[in-house]
Amino acid sequence: EFQAAIVRLVVLVPVFAMAIGFFVRERNGKYATMAYAFAIAVFVKVLSVLHDYFPELYFKYILILLALALVGYILFALIRIMASPKREWLLRQYREAYEKFLCPICGFPIRRGPLKYLYWDKGSIRKLVVPAADPGWVESPYTCPSCGTRLYEECSQCQQIRYTLLPACETCGDEKTGVETMEK
Repeated sequence: EFQAAIVRLVVLVPVFAMAIGFFVRERNGKYATMAYAFAIAVFVKVLSVLHDYFPELYFKYILILLALALVGYILFALIRIMASPKREWLLRQYREAYEKFLCPICGFPIRRGPLKYLYWDKGSIRKLVVPAADPGWVESPYTCPSCGTRLYEECSQCQQIRYTLLPACETCGDEKTGVETMEK
């Protein structure tokens, strides 16, 4: 039985590696459902072969090692995502924070113009009634007082005030390069 288990595993392990490669490559593509189904089916087959041919004592240790390897992989993937997030994710985070008048970096309220003396947080911004702007108020560059991130600056093309962390000026459409946009 041990030789039969080895022969089956010799066949299944390359198929399992192929299934994992297909899953990693296509998990967000148009063949995602097929990639998920193939990976799950091969994984279940490998587990059934391990369960059928190896003693229960060894099977438990094999399952524990597989679970540790899976948790380690997920942990390293999450750390990698946090260390260097995708540009699209950062831009979405910045847009949503600007819409709620919160600093995209630290979440401190952006207090400028008619919002200077008001209080709000992530949940209460929808209920906030914004007063009319003071006619004497002039837009100026703004830096977050909590984290020091420059949030509004003067556009180099049209000299209007623009969002610093977003790629394009809303007045003239001038775009920054990726390096300038992602800096603090």
